[in-house]
Amino acid sequence: MRFNSKDGSLNETMILTTLDKHHFKDLNPKWQRHLKRMFKEIKDDDLIKVNYYVYKDAKPDLEIIVNNRKVLLSVKSGHAPTMHYEPIKTFFDFLRQLNVPERIIKIISFYHYGYSLKKGVTNYILSREEIITKYSKEIKEVNDYFANHDDIVGEIIYRCIIRGRLKRDLMDYFYYGSVVKGFLLSTSDIIKLIINSKNDSCQSIHFKQLTYVSCARKIDNPRRHHLKINWPILCIWYYDDKFMNRFG
Repeated sequence: MRFNSKDGSLNETMILTTLDKHHFKDLNPKWQRHLKRMFKEIKDDDLIKVNYYVYKDAKPDLEIIVNNRKVLLSVKSGHAPTMHYEPIKTFFDFLRQLNVPERIIKIISFYHYGYSLKKGVTNYILSREEIITKYSKEIKEVNDYFANHDDIVGEIIYRCIIRGRLKRDLMDYFYYGSVVKGFLLSTSDIIKLIINSKNDSCQSIHFKQLTYVSCARKIDNPRRHHLKINWPILCIWYYDDKFMNRFG
C-alpha cells in the first residue's frame, strides 16, 4: 500500500462517508466490529454521525458520535506512514525534559544533520548510508538506550501518536488501512505493542518500533531542521493474518 497525502485525505473521506448518517445495523460486518469496540453499548438502530476533526495539526482525524458519546479516531495508510512531524529544536527540548543524556541527543543530532563527528570537520555532510556504515556503534548506543527506557518511549508514543506536540485532544482509537481493509487499535493497544517490541537494527535510529527520520540534510533545504517519526511495521501487520484476525 502506497498513498500520498491526497490519498490519505480521500481515505478519511471514504471512511466518513461509509459511517456518517448510517445506522449500526446497516454497516458491513467489518465496521460493525470496529464500532462495537469503540462504542460497547451500541445498538442496531443507533445512528452514527461523523465529522472531520476541527484542528488539522492534531492527532485525531475524525470525530465519531453515537448517542452523544464522542470518539476521536486517527486514520493512517500507506507504506511506513509518518506519525509525527516536528522541528528538531522542540523535540530535543522535549528529550531533555525527560532527562535523556546529552550524549544520546548529540548522536541523534549527528544522525539528523550528517556532520562528521571529527573535530574541525564541518564542510562535509555524510549521507544516511555513510552514517549507517561508519557509525553503527553509535546508532546502536542510542537504540539500546531507548530499548532500556520504557518510560521515555511511552512519553514519545504519547507525543508522536496519541497527543501531539501542541497537546490538542488525545485520540481515542487508531485505524490503519483503507475503508475496505484495515485494523483498529486503542491507545492502550498502541502502547503495549510498541513497548513490548524489540528492534535491534542499526540501520536507523528508533524508539523501539518508531523510526526517526531526518526530513532533509542539504543545507539549503527548508525542511532541514525538521524530523519525522514513522511506524513502518504497520504495513507488515496489514498482511499478517494472525494480527488482522485480532484487530481487523
